[in-house]
Amino acid sequence: MALSSKNQTLSDSGGVEEPDWSDLHADLIYLISQKLTDISDFVSFRVVCKRWRSAVGASDLPPQLPWIMDNCGSFRDGYLRFYSLLTGKTHTINVPQSADKSVRGSAYNYLLNSDWRTRKCSLFNPLTNQELSLPRAKFMFPGCVPSALFPGQSARFVVMSNRHDTSCTPFFLCQPGDHEWTRIKLDPFQSSDRFDIGEFSNKGFTFYDGRCYASQQGSRDTKVIDLTTHTVTHVVPPPEPSLRGVFVYLVASFGMILRVCHYKNYSKTEPSHFRIYRLELDHRYGNAIHPCWVEIDNISNQFLFLHDIHGCAFRADDFPGFVGNNIYFSRENYEEETFELFKYDIKERKTEVLPAPVNLVHHWFVPSLC
Repeated sequence: MALSSKNQTLSDSGGVEEPDWSDLHADLIYLISQKLTDISDFVSFRVVCKRWRSAVGASDLPPQLPWIMDNCGSFRDGYLRFYSLLTGKTHTINVPQSADKSVRGSAYNYLLNSDWRTRKCSLFNPLTNQELSLPRAKFMFPGCVPSALFPGQSARFVVMSNRHDTSCTPFFLCQPGDHEWTRIKLDPFQSSDRFDIGEFSNKGFTFYDGRCYASQQGSRDTKVIDLTTHTVTHVVPPPEPSLRGVFVYLVASFGMILRVCHYKNYSKTEPSHFRIYRLELDHRYGNAIHPCWVEIDNISNQFLFLHDIHGCAFRADDFPGFVGNNIYFSRENYEEETFELFKYDIKERKTEVLPAPVNLVHHWFVPSLC
């Protein structure tokens, strides 16, 4: 007589038979899948059997770290190449349907590609081949910089800019499905379409909770824009004077808006340091409310990825082997055609060089299956 349980069978001879893994409870299958922080492991997990696939949908992908896009890959030859910091692996993806197009930016789990002949742009996920059409670019040269998308939210907004001057950008806004770009007027008295009142740093964009936060290039003010009414609701002065060699990133970080000031130092031994501020829109001074930036000395369990265009935040608990209170960033040397990747320890104020076997990088890309 055999005594059976859900996962194993004890035979009369005393041996233990192999468990039937396909018979695991659906909730347990799901919990296991959420430990798979490498997308290739997650894909392999879902193809084990029909039961596992039905218990875990493609949209159940756990948080993923960004991949670094290698400049070796391009839409022109039909291939894109990415490097995963998490696994140390390089992934090459064939995208023949996007031949003769170029990658112009990244928007969370999409790449922005552009057809230089027609000036048509779209958001493209190279893992799923999903493509979201965008309105025709308004620029003679359709170089553009999208901001990060809302991860996990239905409203996905994109900011575009003209790449002729990388220090500033006309402010155009849309979301997939729009028929044209909306030009945001940041000064109610501005009537001409020729010039925008606001010149914004390409690095100074982020979205959170129905608002866009944009860092102005000249004054370094941050303007908070309601995405429903397209109006400026707050103007927040900078916490520090404008200095050469300081790059400002705005990052939405789990309910906070962070202003990350990167003080670049091109020394090989100590390439840079950072100062971080948290936005307080309801800060009171006397009887009045004065929005301001408050400097903080740590970001606790979070770590940041800073990109040439925007930044994103992650929880260290979601990624074994990664610790909080760190900033990951890159440095490119266009003359020597080299790319370096660094990790900055906020507490110790030390920088560590990380391996990165790629050429010049243009974008981070967060892998996603939807």
